Amino acid sequence: MRSRAEQWTYLHLPGEPDGEIEPESAYLSVFLRSAHVVDVRRGLRRLYGALSSSMTLPTRSGNTATFLSTISPAALRDVDPDHLDRHVQLNHRLLGPVPYVGGDVDAEVGLFSIASSDLTGPYLKLLDSLAQAATVAFIGVALPFVKPIKEGINLLAGSSDGAALEIGFATTWRPLRRGVVVAIRAPASASVGYRIDQGDGRLLSATGALVTDQPYLVLEISGEPQRDDWASIPELAAGWADVQREYRAGDSGRTGEALTAFRRIALTCNDLLFDDALRLAERASAVYGDLGPPTPRVRGTGGQAELPPLTELSPFAP
Repeated sequence: MRSRAEQWTYLHLPGEPDGEIEPESAYLSVFLRSAHVVDVRRGLRRLYGALSSSMTLPTRSGNTATFLSTISPAALRDVDPDHLDRHVQLNHRLLGPVPYVGGDVDAEVGLFSIASSDLTGPYLKLLDSLAQAATVAFIGVALPFVKPIKEGINLLAGSSDGAALEIGFATTWRPLRRGVVVAIRAPASASVGYRIDQGDGRLLSATGALVTDQPYLVLEISGEPQRDDWASIPELAAGWADVQREYRAGDSGRTGEALTAFRRIALTCNDLLFDDALRLAERASAVYGDLGPPTPRVRGTGGQAELPPLTELSPFAP
């Protein structure tokens, strides 16, 4: 990638609440809040602005998972670079919610200018579609998308006109702290007093005025004690469906085997923190214990006992 030989500054601004995100205590999310483009790459008749991110973190299994995102905001599609001064206000998820189990979180985020062509727009749209799965999906689902998205970004960067990096950063978050991170094309001496407009995520100067003379990116890091989409984790949904199917069939032996398999799936699930996975497994066993094993009388449709849907086993419920 080509980039301007200018001084760039990376800042961490405290969040509300502030403080470190402790391992095994929260589900990590990273959002792109806003971006400002002043004078993207000159010498082009038309261009696309594309935001690309790569975030890698450890998983409970001891491996690492990479989440990629490539987006082209509507305000930066096929634009005239000679008349460009754009604040792009976004709330685009780049990562999560994923369990934070500790260790390094490696992050690379950049805004690129790419020469416009007949294929640039559709190609970026395709990468964006793939990245939606690789960004917000669950770890097992996201993994197959990593290679094609990387190859797509490399193809764009290696085109005849190339892609120029306008603003970005590469860093390792450790310790991992809540708050806002800013990359701005400005010397560190000028960075005192920056803050974020809480309404739209744009960068403000020490006087409260919008920053308009430098390009920048604003990201927000948060850690929540639970994830609302837990019941949609594919392996959990499939495992509990197996338990329900065997219970309806009235086979106590196969139901017990399916319940044991569900417990194993939950306890080894990379998309849940261990304590939450353990509570889920215990609640599944408790529900089964309350109903009792299926019997031949459970067969049929009239008045038979039913195992509840997975959503009723929430590990986050009181």
